[in-house]
Amino acid sequence: MKTKFSLLTLFAVSLLAAQLSRAQGVIVANGIVTNLFPGEIDLNWPGQTTINGFGFSPVGRTYGVYSNVFAFWEPVTVGVRVFLVSSNQPISLAAIRSSSYTEISDSANPALPANPTNIINVNVPFLVGLYSGANFTQYYPPGNTIPVEYSDPVFGWAKLENINGSIQLLTGALEYKGGGIYAGTQNIIPIPEPDDLVLLALCGGILAYVRRRK
Repeated sequence: MKTKFSLLTLFAVSLLAAQLSRAQGVIVANGIVTNLFPGEIDLNWPGQTTINGFGFSPVGRTYGVYSNVFAFWEPVTVGVRVFLVSSNQPISLAAIRSSSYTEISDSANPALPANPTNIINVNVPFLVGLYSGANFTQYYPPGNTIPVEYSDPVFGWAKLENINGSIQLLTGALEYKGGGIYAGTQNIIPIPEPDDLVLLALCGGILAYVRRRK
């Protein structure tokens, strides 16, 4: 009976660990890159269906020698939603749905408030949260006012800086298959998936049953 109990315990723990590991997601190596197209910051992960990127074009300055006024733009793809965030803030669907962060958008996007220009001071690094996916969860017609959500989503962050009038990527991280990421870190937010909860209950039931039999 002791051997049987040990084997069942090992099986239950291993099964649960495997499922929870899957739900915790992974950090994608080279998940945020700038070497695909000049001036474009692109997301790169195994499940993407298009090149999802964005950029900032200099359009003027309010003072000094270098441009500090930029227009946000995206190529004609699935797109990326970009938010101003602070270090350690969660980049997750729940946080995005709650409108916790200021969203950077372009004036041509009907789903977001018009924000054609952004003042970005020289030599001041800043963090942006990133949210994208393989496709839209549904079709959003022109004039729609519901912010876009994505299927098979990814969450990430990028540290950017206006260096001599050009927005440069300093560092960043992209999370895939989890629930999100904390800005400025590689700490993944796990998904409390229903299947995980069912599996946890099942494993607990197995262990409780074996203890009673013992």
